Amino acid sequence: MQIFEELLEWTYIHWVTITIILHISLSLISSLHVLMFKENERTSLAWIGLVILSPVVGSLFYWLFGINRIKRLAQKKHPKTRKPDFRHQQKPIKFFHLPKRWHSSIIAGYKIHPVNYIAANTVEPLINGDTAYPAMIQSINSAKHHIVLSSYIFNWDSVGLQFINALGEAHSRGVIVNVLLDGIGIGYSWHKSDRALKKLGVKTARFLPAISLTSIRFINLRNHRKILCVDGEVAYIGGMNISQNNVVKNTETPIDDVQFQVTGQVIDQISQVFIEDWFFATGELIEFPLHKPSIHKQTSEQSVVARVIQDGPDEDHNKIRWALINALASARTNVKIMTPYFIPDQTLMTYLHAAALRGVLIEIIVPEHSDIFFVNWVMEANFLRIIEHGVHEYK
Repeated sequence: MQIFEELLEWTYIHWVTITIILHISLSLISSLHVLMFKENERTSLAWIGLVILSPVVGSLFYWLFGINRIKRLAQKKHPKTRKPDFRHQQKPIKFFHLPKRWHSSIIAGYKIHPVNYIAANTVEPLINGDTAYPAMIQSINSAKHHIVLSSYIFNWDSVGLQFINALGEAHSRGVIVNVLLDGIGIGYSWHKSDRALKKLGVKTARFLPAISLTSIRFINLRNHRKILCVDGEVAYIGGMNISQNNVVKNTETPIDDVQFQVTGQVIDQISQVFIEDWFFATGELIEFPLHKPSIHKQTSEQSVVARVIQDGPDEDHNKIRWALINALASARTNVKIMTPYFIPDQTLMTYLHAAALRGVLIEIIVPEHSDIFFVNWVMEANFLRIIEHGVHEYK
């Protein structure tokens, strides 16, 4: 007891020295880690500045939020020898009949993400929940064999209850239903939708639950994918969570968003992304029916060449970023961007400006006020830099 009291007294006397030594040690270790593993110069400087100027707290933030441990977790739990290769299963199209100006872009796109381009698909945009949700629920009600659904947010509101009831009814008539929700996104609603689904017998899982007894969870490494696949016949992807806020009509704070209804063999690539995510979250490898071509052939106006590019959080990093760079480098007449958050890094901004200097019309639409107040500040601070060289930004 006396030794403990003496230790406390010594710590009280020398706490300043202890804090300085701890700060210097943590800052040195953290800064070395940043220099070794961070690729972006600006990001590296920002993290180094934070760990040096914010004693102990800055280093704590870096080790909690600055490192992607999901990839390591995925490799540990599901090494390549156990994880099936879901790619290259479709027969690739012969794209040389397409306009020649697209050949180099297609070749570059395949090297960025080696997943086959598939012909004879349809992609129909569904604007806001007013249009998208009825179509999605109708597809769930028509399901005969298997439904997979992934969402970042699944609110307990009038829209969420419609989906819960439809998924529960599908399960009751013998349809296999798998629902994957993000461990942080599920917290947007006080009443957890996955619990209501489980009561109805629907199989659910959380992607990296916020609370875990086996490892630390990180709020910045989430699964934001929104996927609904039904029987390998129709799929819905896009930016739309399951929330009443996406129904613009009769909503005080509407969210303007787009969902896409997809048919064709590219659905197999969409469902395979869900299979990988479910495998990561649960360790269970599920089967999903492959697409069966319709006996009614699509017209040339309906046929779309498509493929799926997945990006993170556990692997395939920067695939979408490189795909965007490739698209900007290939642009000839116009580029149209609509996004809730537009904070491009220097590389993307350089390609946008380079396209504008070539005479390409660049038009960017962002909300006047986003749902994250400090993002508004960042976008406002970058406004003059963005509109250089003739780039147009609208709110």
